[in-house]
Amino acid sequence: MEYIVVVLIIYFVNSFFKKKEYLVNNTGQSHQELSEKNKIPLTGGLFLLLFFFYYYNDLIFLTFFVTIFLIGILTDLDKIKSPSIRIIVQILFIISFISYFNLSIDDLRVDFLNSLLQDKYLNLFFILYCFLVLINGSNFIDGNNGLSIGYYLIIFFIIFLLISDNYILFDKDLITKFSVFLAILLIFNLSNFFYLGDNGIYLISIFTGYVLINIINQNAFLSPYFIANLLWYPSFELLFSMIRKIKYKYSPMKPDVNHLHQLIFKILIKKKIFSLKISNSLTGVIINIFNFAILFLCSLKPTSTNFQVSILIFSIFFYVIIYYFLKKIKINEI
Repeated sequence: MEYIVVVLIIYFVNSFFKKKEYLVNNTGQSHQELSEKNKIPLTGGLFLLLFFFYYYNDLIFLTFFVTIFLIGILTDLDKIKSPSIRIIVQILFIISFISYFNLSIDDLRVDFLNSLLQDKYLNLFFILYCFLVLINGSNFIDGNNGLSIGYYLIIFFIIFLLISDNYILFDKDLITKFSVFLAILLIFNLSNFFYLGDNGIYLISIFTGYVLINIINQNAFLSPYFIANLLWYPSFELLFSMIRKIKYKYSPMKPDVNHLHQLIFKILIKKKIFSLKISNSLTGVIINIFNFAILFLCSLKPTSTNFQVSILIFSIFFYVIIYYFLKKIKINEI
């Protein structure tokens, strides 16, 4: 019954925002043309926030998530235009978040790195870096229907499987309900009903990082590289994009239309097999089929560092090969 209520809330709230043209995307980026044409609201974060208010009663916890939601709203409304200012605001928020909840990562399976992490400031810097990569990498992949939500759904589904098998200890009720909630959001997102927007990306990235750090600390036998693999796609997308832009003497802080999902989208459009809307959603499905295979494979041996590192190397190698193969098909240099 509660999930029916969720569907109704999403439908009517989003319809209201669409009718009033609140939070409608006006960025003008080519991969977001559907949003402009159909006036699709960037209300994903609002629905995520409603879930947090439903599940949590910790006022401080909710205050942090309302804050990052509002930061995302300001970005969506183009009130924070400078990429540098966005990063500074993110840094200030993340440092406060890490410090209040005393988040730490103490074991990277390498003695030298572990010794560095004993310093609380280096530990803070490392987690800050991880959150920054996750947030901005997730923003990079949020260019097609179902891609970012679908990817995070895969992460929480993998966690759900491990909890269900009694392999790891964590709040099963939270993971179950959030997974179902993401599945509902995914259906709406694939149907071009709403987009996450920066407000949604910020929320889901911070929450996922928070959950995964707590999981690794409560289940010390897990390899930290298993957690790294769960987040490999948005993280590598960011790092690869920055390297690519620097190579072509292009500012790594500025957006472009040469991400992997955008290349696939352009090729689907060029082939004219499907409509623009279907091609948009199909792009996310194609990439996440590969991501599901990778993350499911990682879940088979989550304690083995050698296995996890091997999978990570394979994923990166496969990504680069596919990227440059698609680049030859669709030549569109930045």
